[in-house]
Amino acid sequence: MIRSSSATFHGFLGVALLATLLAGCGAAKTTAPSQSTRPSPTPSATALPLASASSSVAPSGSAAPSGSAAPSPTPEPTVPLPHADAALEDKLPSTINGVVLLKASLTLAGYIATPQAGEDKTLYETWLVKFGKIPSDVKMAIALSLSDQMTYTSHAIEVPGVDASTLSSSFADVARKAGWTVVSHANYLPGRSIVDMTGPASSEPVIVYANGDVLYEIITSDQSLVNEALILLP
Repeated sequence: MIRSSSATFHGFLGVALLATLLAGCGAAKTTAPSQSTRPSPTPSATALPLASASSSVAPSGSAAPSGSAAPSPTPEPTVPLPHADAALEDKLPSTINGVVLLKASLTLAGYIATPQAGEDKTLYETWLVKFGKIPSDVKMAIALSLSDQMTYTSHAIEVPGVDASTLSSSFADVARKAGWTVVSHANYLPGRSIVDMTGPASSEPVIVYANGDVLYEIITSDQSLVNEALILLP
C-alpha cells in the first residue's frame, strides 16, 4: 500500500482507485463529480454515490435560518461499481468515524489486474496455492473513504473451506517471506487477534484479522480507525 502525503491526496487516490476498478471490470468511464457536490441516498443497488473528497459530517444542532425552508439536497451523481458479492460487502462496516464508505466487490483476480499500485497484490496468488485455489476462485469486497478528513480502506477476502487461524497465519508467512515486516498481536482486542504488516516499500500498515473463512485487511495509519473497524467487523 502506498501512503499519501496528505488526507486530501488520499481522497483523489480513492477516486482513481474506483476508476481503475471500473476499468478492470470493463465498466463505462464516468466523470467524477466536482468537490462542491454532497452525497445523497440512491435507491439503486448497482450504483453508489461518489462522495466528494471534501465531504464531512455536518455539526449537530445545525438548522436552517428562521423563516426559511431547509435547502433541498443536491442530487448526487452516481457511478456504477462492481458488486460481485453483496453479502461479502455487508461484512465490512458501512461507516467509519461517521464517514460513509463506498463499497464494491469483484474477484481477487480482477483486483490484482487493476492498474493501481499495491504491494499486497504480489502476495495473494502464493497465499492461495496451499489451499488449492487461484485468485479467480475467490471474491474480494472493498470499502473505502473518499473523505479528505481521513485515510481508510478495508478489504474482505472469502476463502471457502479455510478456517480463520489458517488464513491469518499463512498470509503472515507469505508476507514475511516477501520481505514484509510482520508482527502478531494475540487478543489485541477481546476476541480479536491481528497481524500488523508493512510492505518493504510502504509506511502504511496493513492490519490483518480473520474470522470464519474471511480474511480482513484494514489499511490506515490512524489507530482509532483500526480499533473502530475491528469492533464493527464480524
